[in-house]
Amino acid sequence: MGNGQKRQGSFLKRLLVIGAGPVLVVGLGVPYWLGQQVEKHYADYLQQLQRFGYIQVENLVYERDWFQASASYELIIEPELAQAYERLLGAEMGLSFDGEPLRIVVNDRITHGPFLGALATFEGRAEASGWLFEQAIHLEEDEDFARYAGRVGFDQVVEGEWEPMAVTLASGPLLNGLGVEMRYQGEYLGGEFRYDSSSGEYRSTNRLGQSRLVEPSAVHTFEGFTTDLVISFPQGVLREIALRSDDAPMSTESRDLQEVGNSRIEGQSVEVKLLFDEQGRFADLVAHLEMQGFESEAPDLYLTMDGLAADFTATRHGDSSWYGQLGLSLDGLTVREQYSPGFTAQSATVRLGLEPESEAHFQLAQLWAAEGLQIQGLEESIAFHVESSYGKLSRTEYDTLWSLIYEAIASFQWDDPEALLPIFERMEEAGEALMAGRSVLAIKPASFSMGDADIELALEADLLLQDIAGFDDSFLLDAENRLDLSVEASAMLLHRVAREVLRQQYNGMLSGNELDAMAKEVVAGSVEPMLEMGVVRREQDGSYTLKVRLQDGQLLVNGEPGEWLLEQF
Repeated sequence: MGNGQKRQGSFLKRLLVIGAGPVLVVGLGVPYWLGQQVEKHYADYLQQLQRFGYIQVENLVYERDWFQASASYELIIEPELAQAYERLLGAEMGLSFDGEPLRIVVNDRITHGPFLGALATFEGRAEASGWLFEQAIHLEEDEDFARYAGRVGFDQVVEGEWEPMAVTLASGPLLNGLGVEMRYQGEYLGGEFRYDSSSGEYRSTNRLGQSRLVEPSAVHTFEGFTTDLVISFPQGVLREIALRSDDAPMSTESRDLQEVGNSRIEGQSVEVKLLFDEQGRFADLVAHLEMQGFESEAPDLYLTMDGLAADFTATRHGDSSWYGQLGLSLDGLTVREQYSPGFTAQSATVRLGLEPESEAHFQLAQLWAAEGLQIQGLEESIAFHVESSYGKLSRTEYDTLWSLIYEAIASFQWDDPEALLPIFERMEEAGEALMAGRSVLAIKPASFSMGDADIELALEADLLLQDIAGFDDSFLLDAENRLDLSVEASAMLLHRVAREVLRQQYNGMLSGNELDAMAKEVVAGSVEPMLEMGVVRREQDGSYTLKVRLQDGQLLVNGEPGEWLLEQF
């Protein structure tokens, strides 16, 4: 019985030893294998980083042990870009720079093993040098530019956190010597980042607490903001950069009202998206800004608004030409300016855009509108809405202009600005050719009102531009030219405009009845000759109308032959 138990115990021991061998081999081999995988992914990450084109990776050192590794590398601005930047600043400031603009040294400590619940964990820090941080800006209190920690999952997704830190930046000797003295103090609250190598997407969130920027003319205070950044480069090709910022209240307290006024913004958000084509070339830009509760006050100007929204889009067509749109909307606007009449507006909108019409032509479209516009000194509010387009412009000449712009940028030299003169001459020739062809001008029913009195106008025209400018009947009456104009103005509007002009002219010296009588005489004296000539008609409701049509070489004014009208000009 005892010998049997001994034999059984001996067997179990041998079994444990035999089983422990593979476990020990695996336990010791897995960290080594994981270390190899981490080193490979680290090299792939740096290779992706260099594909951005404007930075370079230098002095990579990777030392791998069984369970840990240490890595360091340096990021610098691409040499040609750095030289161009130095030439630009040097010409503007009249200075020369020693060394490179910026170098960031990154040091990482990596731990890998089978018991981390991840492929690896890491922590690191970055330090900045170069004349940007040594001469232009001085980073105080902490030598680290950034600190972070994170993990690499078995799915090869990198996740981590930026560590909080206090930030103090001051202008360095270079800026101080130019009289630009600034000091920035802020509380960086940290953030998160994530990188997925399979999709090629990087995401980062950063938060800043209260901060303060002090300069000679003003003190700027920021209550805090949050930024979200997304960079997408699938298959190693940059396709998208998206940035969003949400800002808490910010204010400016002037130390010199002659240079900077006091101002405050209750909050704002900014969204910017850059899109790139399949070759990684910049192709689209989309930007949006929203602002709430803006107020600014200077010695000769006071400006407030309840809200502002601005949009900008731009799209590249072909190799170099760009089309896009700019829109601006204001709500609850108040402007008071010294020596000028102030005004308020419930809302105001401006929109300008360039857009292709066809393979051969493009057009310029615009919108100007306002509601509840009250100008100081006017008794009644004004509203207007004007939407127009100017098209049938040559895309070939427009493309030529853009190619010349790129050529001028590439040829620009601060020490020889006259080298661009031949390019400017070619740009002028291309601009003249652009405007020399046929043009289509359209004004959609445009309205202008003062109180409840209004005027409406609509226009469609297909003309040669020189025919419009010359107003010569020998060209204007060409069979290919076309024009359709319609105007309808209420008698009340003409009376109110004349009355307002007289009221301001006599500055309160006339009574209301006297102003009404004089306004009636002014309108009658202006309109009657036009009525007699047939240029303007009076309708049954008392409004005045004008209709002009040019088609097939014939000009009609209010339905009657109107070639005689051209002779008046």
